[in-house]
Amino acid sequence: MSKYLFDNLSYLKTFKNDSSTAIVTDIDGTISEIAPTPDEAVVTESMQNALVKLNDKFQLVAVISGRSVLNARAMVGVEGLLYVGNHGMEFLKNGHLSMDPLVEKYLPQIQKSGQKLKKGDLSHINGLMFEDKGICYSIHYRLSNSPENVREKILNTLQNDPECKNLKISEGRRLVELKPPVNCDKGTILNNIMDQYNLKKIIYLGDDITDSDAFNKLKELENEGKIEGAGILVRSSEIPSYVKKHSSFFVNDVDEVLKFFQWLLN
Repeated sequence: MSKYLFDNLSYLKTFKNDSSTAIVTDIDGTISEIAPTPDEAVVTESMQNALVKLNDKFQLVAVISGRSVLNARAMVGVEGLLYVGNHGMEFLKNGHLSMDPLVEKYLPQIQKSGQKLKKGDLSHINGLMFEDKGICYSIHYRLSNSPENVREKILNTLQNDPECKNLKISEGRRLVELKPPVNCDKGTILNNIMDQYNLKKIIYLGDDITDSDAFNKLKELENEGKIEGAGILVRSSEIPSYVKKHSSFFVNDVDEVLKFFQWLLN
C-alpha cells in the first residue's frame, strides 16, 4: 500500500538533489483541480511558476494527458515542456507536433461513432457532455443526475454498437472514451520517454485509472534496475481502490502536489 508522501520525503532526497531527474505528471486532478467541465479547469499561476522552475532545475518535465495535446499545452501554458496528449498518441515539444502513425486510419470511424452517439443513442440523457478530441472521443457524465446508472448505459451502448466493435473503450474519472485500438497507455509512454531521453530517475504523478499503467511500469522498470522511480497518487473518492495500491506514495489534493514541487525546488 502506498505511503503518505510528506511522512516519507527522505526517500525522495536523491531525486531532489539530482538534476537528471525527470518529472512526469498528469494534468486534471493532479496539477489542476477537477472541474464540472474540462473547459472550466485551470492550472494556477503558482503551479505554472513551479513547473517553469522545475523545468529549469531538472532534465525533463513532461505533461501526459487524455486531453488533446494542443489543449493540454494551452491549459498548462508553460513553454519548453514535453506535452503528450490523447493518452500518448500525440506529442508536442518545442513547437513540433507529431502523431502516432497507427491511429490515423481510425480517425474517421471515431468521428462517425461519436457523432452518432451524440445525436442519437445517448442524446436523451441529461447532463452528458460530448468531447471530440480529434484522436479520441470522450463522453463525460459528471453532471448527470445518477452517474453510476448513466455510466452503465454509456458502456452498454458502446459495447452493443457494431461501429464501436473494433475501437477501444476505456474509462477515466466520470468519463467513458472511444480510442483507436493501438497499444498505447501511460505505461508505454513512460517507457518511450525513458528511452528517448535516457532517464535514470523518474517521479510520476497522477490521479486516475489510466495512471495505474504508469505506476505499474515505473515499478517494473525499477525492479529491472533500469531506473529509480517514485509514483505519487493524488487521492480522490472517485477512483477504484486498486489504483491506490499501485503507487509508492500518495498526497491528498492538488495543493499538496504544489507543496511537493516547492519542496523539490528548495
